[in-house]
Amino acid sequence: MEASKSPHIEDPAKRPEVAFILGMGRSGTNFLLDLLDLSERTHCRNEPDELPGGSLAPWSQWKIHSSRREGLSHWEDLSRAVSCGGDRDRPTPPWKSWLRQYSSVPAQALSKSALRKLLPGLGSAEFRWPHSLVRQEALASSLHIFKINAAPSVAELFLQESAPSHDRSPRIIHIVRNPAGFLRSWRRRWLAKHDDAEVLQSNRARIQEVLANDPDGGAFMAAIDEPDVFESELLFWRYCTQRIRAAGRDNERYIEVSYDELASSPIDSLQGIFKGLNLPWTQEVNERVVQMTASSVAIASAFQAELDEESRAMLERTLGEALFAEFELTAR
Repeated sequence: MEASKSPHIEDPAKRPEVAFILGMGRSGTNFLLDLLDLSERTHCRNEPDELPGGSLAPWSQWKIHSSRREGLSHWEDLSRAVSCGGDRDRPTPPWKSWLRQYSSVPAQALSKSALRKLLPGLGSAEFRWPHSLVRQEALASSLHIFKINAAPSVAELFLQESAPSHDRSPRIIHIVRNPAGFLRSWRRRWLAKHDDAEVLQSNRARIQEVLANDPDGGAFMAAIDEPDVFESELLFWRYCTQRIRAAGRDNERYIEVSYDELASSPIDSLQGIFKGLNLPWTQEVNERVVQMTASSVAIASAFQAELDEESRAMLERTLGEALFAEFELTAR
């Protein structure tokens, strides 16, 4: 798709300031979103593409395969999404600069169902922030961060297809977790709650969809005949990770974040991310990060104890030699 066909915006400098957190679920996307929510000037949205009827709901149809994108309304979609909240979003922290001073207490104390009884317009999965709670100009000038899982086409759209327009061009924050740690978290927090056979069937169908839509980029998937449930998940992890990385290569608007480094050294890692996003680092932010990340180091390294030779062989088979070596998954 040609960049010249992007929808016309009268003044690109007036576009909302946007960043996307991309990555696979169970890779620390929520962790990073929560950390960026510690800033006073961010407006963080969690998986708005998964909200029925939401501003970015159409994106769920093409976020993996760009060939399914119909029309070019992404800036129109974003212009609606930046003024909204949604059912998947975290509770709004009271320190946000765009909250009216008196509204932080009720916004924190009341559930969404209670707020909806008090404030008209909050009845759907995505709702426009009302003037009674939010200073609209301050919200509009915030950095709007959208977390969207498994979305390589979003990276390609904003890093490759859309020409940069000053400092308002979206940035892509790609969080990548050691694949062994990713698989451990996925097994414990997703697979344990779902039927293995159904997950495998869904994963194999997803692989066939990749091969049909992107036979060159997903060719490595066909090398493993009838992958099991773990191999099928890792193959898709590899596919999305490689495509997002390829979209961001040599692009200054692309920030790759190691989950393992972020969890192990949150202050140092997050300061670099804040700098890349032009967010101020304050003592208040520092204190919030320390409080939030007290147990993150143990979580980051927990997978090492379960990495036996059989697991390593499976990882090497599905990841390929380069990724296997990159994440130092050989026996120690």
